[in-house]
Amino acid sequence: MKAYESSERYEGKVRECCNYAARTAKNFAAGNNTKRQACGDDEKRLAETLKADLGGFADTVTEEHFTADQAAYILSNLLIFIFMLISAAAGICACMFAEYALWLLIGAALFAFLAFLGFFGVFGGTSKNVEGQNIFAIRNAKEEVKKRVVIEANLDAPFKRSCKPSTARVFKLVTFIGILLYLAFDIVSLLVNRGGIDFAMSDKFIFISFPLVIFAIFPLILSRSVSANSSFPGVVDNLVGCYTAAGALRYMSEMDLRLNNTELCVLLTGAKNANHTGAKTYCRLHNDSDKAVDTTIISLDSLFNAETISVLTNGKKITTVMAGAATDANVSILEYQPKQIKKNGSMKIFKKNKYACATITSLTDKVPAYYGTKADDETNINVKAIENAIKLCLEAAYAIDAE
Repeated sequence: MKAYESSERYEGKVRECCNYAARTAKNFAAGNNTKRQACGDDEKRLAETLKADLGGFADTVTEEHFTADQAAYILSNLLIFIFMLISAAAGICACMFAEYALWLLIGAALFAFLAFLGFFGVFGGTSKNVEGQNIFAIRNAKEEVKKRVVIEANLDAPFKRSCKPSTARVFKLVTFIGILLYLAFDIVSLLVNRGGIDFAMSDKFIFISFPLVIFAIFPLILSRSVSANSSFPGVVDNLVGCYTAAGALRYMSEMDLRLNNTELCVLLTGAKNANHTGAKTYCRLHNDSDKAVDTTIISLDSLFNAETISVLTNGKKITTVMAGAATDANVSILEYQPKQIKKNGSMKIFKKNKYACATITSLTDKVPAYYGTKADDETNINVKAIENAIKLCLEAAYAIDAE
């Protein structure tokens, strides 16, 4: 059976569920929705709100808790700033105290190397752990469970930033260049000090340590560019996906439908913007039970345009399923493979844990100007995009059940 064959009222009821998703997402976004950062107060409030809704659509709804490094981005950049500042100070002192120059330059090189490690996240786990949660809802199958389809979306929104993502990327690049210059300076200065190399003005080379200090300011700017205690509304980014997933389960509930041998589940993961802690927690807690049945995860990420829907998959079987679902749902799928989803989507976590997975998104290779900014508000909610996503999820679930 196809999803569209499940009821004579299919079109009208799906549209009703789309309106529920759009309306409730809009109402939540228009309210107090400024602290929905990873493990923030509004993320918890959204989790409780959706848990209550899903309680009416599913047979079981559980809340699973974890701890996450919420402020890792801020603290890791502060550490880089401190390491670079100490490295620069050691280089400057080497100019002033020639008798200690060797040891000061070795210290400068060591702290520059620590900054290099920090840039790649080696010290990213030093932040204070805060509590987050996942919501996991299950609608049972009619008969023996042989398969499981999990519709996943993220509860949290990106941290509030004082500069645009593109500007932050420039600061990050300049920081990396500065670290490389620090390392190069320290190595060359050590070689000069030990008589390993000699070139014109080599005796003055060490004074380059003075202008290099300027590069230490960029990781400080990066650490101050993010507020650990607030977020932008992030409607299109994540919020709509949560209510879309709930809308798909609502259709099954209100039409009193169940798949034959497949559990239809909704997973709402917290702390996506804290290193995907919610998705990693789900994999840790459920990987064994999911492997006991044929489990497929369908993620919903950034649904804002019905005309640019694309689907990323991680295998031939799930690709075939989603292609068939698009045909049955009469939804046009574009052949985009957006880098934003590949880099930051939940799918990379599920793929790493050997799940069959797909992501439904409106993102293309070009990220909208409002993405991840204060302009990402309720005006970007697109009912038709929600409808397309719900139909794709339902058709995929019915197709998997029929296999």
